[in-house]
Amino acid sequence: MVEIATRWDQCSTDPDTRKLAQQKAMQLEMDGKRVHDDSMRGLVQQWEEGTEVSDIVERETPRSTPAKKKQKNNSAKEVDKVLHKLTEGMKRDEEELKEIERKQNEKHEDLMHGILSLMEEIREQSERRSHDAFLEREAHKDELILILEALRRDHEI
Repeated sequence: MVEIATRWDQCSTDPDTRKLAQQKAMQLEMDGKRVHDDSMRGLVQQWEEGTEVSDIVERETPRSTPAKKKQKNNSAKEVDKVLHKLTEGMKRDEEELKEIERKQNEKHEDLMHGILSLMEEIREQSERRSHDAFLEREAHKDELILILEALRRDHEI
């Protein structure tokens, strides 16, 4: 409350409002100190009567805001559970992404090998066709040469 009053005091532009906020903040602070001092006096008095401080604290703790502590503990536990589930989910997602990337890399490599083998096959077929065409031309050339020689012998040329 003191912090809220102080922040409100700092944000206010009206001098009367600032003064009022400062007074409220001082009053809240004094009340807090008084409550603290009273509780400390009570602890000292009980201690002087012969009870141990740990017994006092154990007896006082359940009575002094157990619902809030349980709520805070339960809230903290719930937040921890959610964070734990979130981190587990993120780890699973990262592992899945790594697996997907690995599979994509394998597919890419397989495609590249397939493309290279197709290119090699096309080159070999092209060479074979070129060689076959060359041999065919040579065969036609040889035939033409034989025909020309036969014509020369017959003196027709």
